[in-house]
Amino acid sequence: MGDVGLYNVVVMGVAFLCMFGAFQTSTFIEATVLECVFKDAGDRIAFTSVSIIYFVFAFANSFAPAIVSFLGSRVGMFCGAIPYCLFVGCIIYPIVPVIYACSFFLGIGAAVLWTAQGEFLTVNSNEQTMGRNTGIFWALLQSSLVIGNGAVYFIMGDADQIDNSLRYKLYGILTASCTLGALILLILRKAPESMKKDYTLSLSSSGQKAPPRPSPIQAIISMLKLLKTKEMLLLAVCFSYTGFELTFFSGIYGTMIGNMADPTNTTAMPTVLLSDYTNGQFKKNQVVLAGVCVGAGEILGGLLFGILGKRTIKYGRDPIVLAGLIIHLATFYVIYLNMLPRTPFGGVGFLDLLHDRNRLWNPSVAVALVCAFTLGFGDSLFNTQVYGIIAALYSEDSAPAYSLFKFFQSFFSGIAFLYSSYLILEYQLIILVVTAFLGTACFIKVEWSLQAGRHGYEPIQ
Repeated sequence: MGDVGLYNVVVMGVAFLCMFGAFQTSTFIEATVLECVFKDAGDRIAFTSVSIIYFVFAFANSFAPAIVSFLGSRVGMFCGAIPYCLFVGCIIYPIVPVIYACSFFLGIGAAVLWTAQGEFLTVNSNEQTMGRNTGIFWALLQSSLVIGNGAVYFIMGDADQIDNSLRYKLYGILTASCTLGALILLILRKAPESMKKDYTLSLSSSGQKAPPRPSPIQAIISMLKLLKTKEMLLLAVCFSYTGFELTFFSGIYGTMIGNMADPTNTTAMPTVLLSDYTNGQFKKNQVVLAGVCVGAGEILGGLLFGILGKRTIKYGRDPIVLAGLIIHLATFYVIYLNMLPRTPFGGVGFLDLLHDRNRLWNPSVAVALVCAFTLGFGDSLFNTQVYGIIAALYSEDSAPAYSLFKFFQSFFSGIAFLYSSYLILEYQLIILVVTAFLGTACFIKVEWSLQAGRHGYEPIQ
């Protein structure tokens, strides 16, 4: 019969590659696409829809385990994938209330999908294969940013605008890819009984019984108890920063590059053309090229500090997080110098002229793409170490700990999408810099306490 566990992990990884290659590319270019339909309101519609996804996802994590318990992990993943297809498909003929409704259901579907994915990966792995299976799934998932955005880059060609015909073509292909990924989930096999037994035996050998799945109320109570601990309160600051920067690199930054590509995108001073600043370097298709660079940075960082973590972590997690902080701070400063203040939501005016007086160089596409890469690379440094410290500190309460991580990350990501349509670039970068400093300091304090054995954490009852 072969290795059924490996088969399931590879098939699941390919399914997620197809789905998230479509979904992540869709959200990366959504604001640029909707601008061509709704003009100045396009940015706000796109950012509001994604904020709805993250807010609903944050709260849906509390009852998603109960849904997966009822449906099973295979059916749960398929049901959770359906809203992804609906969300990507609704952009073909965009209607604002429909986009918001699909965003709401996607938030619920995402919680179910990722809860089911974690359970399915666990039951298809044992102590010997968990590292291998996690690495395979992670590599396929992270490749979705590169493959999805890369494909759209070549489809768009040198198009200056995403008109109706190009939108039909792009989102028709993305919807087909997402649907294919959902259908691939249907060929997953039942987890091998031997692996289920290995999991049971590993618990019984330590005198434990497999714990019953908590109800939604019990899950919320466990999360609240864990949130009262000093370590979790400190880590929550770092979790929040990952949400702010997730929004910046996954939605705002690509929109900024798209707005730099519009030579008539002006306000306040109609006589000032954006091409005077950019020399015509920026093009609409470079939005997805930035997505490719973000994905490449995520993959490289994950390889160095995720899969090869046993070698890179020997000096502790704090140097890696500190490196992520330095990389992100340098990137934010270069972005400040390279981009114009109003590009997060379009428009170039008097503020841009003031900004241009102290410019060290004219806006550059090459610099913008390098910054996209370092945004993804720095994000991978933070996230790999966050997962690592949760596993080390909360081995007996991993479920509520990961739920809190996803809650804070998703909640503050939603907040960032809401203010991104109103704050100019400088203010958004200030928020990122302040939360990056605070998040890193809190993470290092918990890491040092953990290394010294002074964390004082007791498993919740």
